[in-house]
Amino acid sequence: MPIWKPLPASELPRIPLSRWRVFETEDGSRHFVGVDMFDSSGRVSSPIVAFDPVAREGRTQTGRIYELIGPNGSSWNVDYVWSRWCELYEVKAYTDVTERMFDGVNDDNSQ
Repeated sequence: MPIWKPLPASELPRIPLSRWRVFETEDGSRHFVGVDMFDSSGRVSSPIVAFDPVAREGRTQTGRIYELIGPNGSSWNVDYVWSRWCELYEVKAYTDVTERMFDGVNDDNSQ
């Protein structure tokens, strides 16, 4: 399965993600990982720079906004893209910090 570079944020400023998670790499950067609801492909964001757990959306280093739709989760294509992304960027270790992103938020939709 091919991996490709996404359109610039200026051309695609917002992306809704389903079956999403948030991973933190060994360098401390956090990334949205999920299914791009526009084309059902797996997607890994650039590093997250701002996150609003109540609105369930975050801005990344490129300026793109990711909207987290539905419950967090996974899919085979997301796992594949994350694995390939880790190989490409030589990420040796990461942690799933999805639940931590919602610490202190009293919202049943963040489960």
